[in-house]
Amino acid sequence: MKKKTIWSLVLALALVVTAIGTATSAFAATSAPMEPVTKIATENEDAIWEQIEAVEEKSDAIFQRNAVLWEKLDEICNALPDDYDFTNFDEAAFIRSSNALTEAEKETLLADIKELNELDAQMEALYEKLPDCDNMPLYEKALEKADPKVLDEIDTLEQEYDRVCEKHADLWDKVDEAYFDLPDDYDYDNYDEAAFIRSLGFLTDAEKDALIADYNRLVELDNQLCKLYDTIWGNAGCESGICPL
Repeated sequence: MKKKTIWSLVLALALVVTAIGTATSAFAATSAPMEPVTKIATENEDAIWEQIEAVEEKSDAIFQRNAVLWEKLDEICNALPDDYDFTNFDEAAFIRSSNALTEAEKETLLADIKELNELDAQMEALYEKLPDCDNMPLYEKALEKADPKVLDEIDTLEQEYDRVCEKHADLWDKVDEAYFDLPDDYDYDNYDEAAFIRSLGFLTDAEKDALIADYNRLVELDNQLCKLYDTIWGNAGCESGICPL
């Protein structure tokens, strides 16, 4: 698996955990009393998401501790011919057969893979414990009562959101790569998306302006969507300025 793919997966999972975890809390905070069974299920779901996040952090730590070796493996994979047969690709077997890695490097990567596979198994087991969203009574009942005009407006805004994201997808990929290359002691508490984009030397001024304009529009769309979600599910957490859903 290539490093870029790995980081994309980690980021995607992190976003899913944040979104669904916040949405679950929003359900619990609604003014209408919850049925006892539903409340217990919601509390259990929160606990499962916390466990999932903990497993993800462990996986991330494994990649971080040997980041140089994973980058080297990524370069080796990128050098493979276009017609390479990835159908039954076995990462461990590939590492063992590589002449570009020392025996010590191979052993380090193989040990990491063993740990990652164990964490993957834990992750799958946790996901299996989560309730099927289609069977969530609160979710279904709220949608059934929703104003069709509101649902249409949500659909329109979500489509625009996707278009804005895709418009400069190649540039956002570069920004993501730069973000994941930040040092461990980076001040994430005061992270500012626009300022970070402005600091990237590999982007032209025109590209920076385009990305910041996209980001500002996405924040606007987030706020609009969050208010619409609130009309369906109650308080969905709009106070942050970025809609959790």
